[in-house]
Amino acid sequence: MEIRGDTVIIEKEPSGLDELVLNVTETLEDLKITYSVVSGYIAVLFGRSRATEDIDVITEPFSEATATELSARLRDAGYWGSAMPLDSMYEMLNDESIIRIAEDGHRVPNVELKFAGDKYDRASLANTITVRLNDRELRVGELELQIAYKLYLGSQKDFEDALYLHRLSEPTLNSLKLEEYAEELDVTEEYEQLTRT
Repeated sequence: MEIRGDTVIIEKEPSGLDELVLNVTETLEDLKITYSVVSGYIAVLFGRSRATEDIDVITEPFSEATATELSARLRDAGYWGSAMPLDSMYEMLNDESIIRIAEDGHRVPNVELKFAGDKYDRASLANTITVRLNDRELRVGELELQIAYKLYLGSQKDFEDALYLHRLSEPTLNSLKLEEYAEELDVTEEYEQLTRT
């Protein structure tokens, strides 16, 4: 893995999880939907060895017509709504719920798609980095926010994800921005613990 400014270059054989997120995010891009991949999958994508079944993807709100087109394209590509039908996409997202997208007949792994809700969701959309996986690309939320938000979530797994991302990308992180996010999220003690670990 190599970090060049706001681009991360990864050369590896894509896993089934990688293929799922790449196929879904490429469909979002085809429809000009702004999105950001966030949370635990980023650590896994960057090489952390741990299991995950859900890939969190935040999007800008889009119209019912766009939701209908997205649902049709995903179905044509062999995906389904593993908890609710893809035809319910707009209703679910508009009600501030998530829609789970998985391979036909499977429940996991899945992409948990949701509209941006709070300021941190919007920040994840506004401030992204590009991950180039071989010859394909996807957008993920800036690492400073991902690390601070993982500390905010507070589980041992989340702390370990934050620690992994911090160690991996520390030379390229904007430490001032990371400290500001830690203060906003009231995790300065956790952040200090992370930097001492």
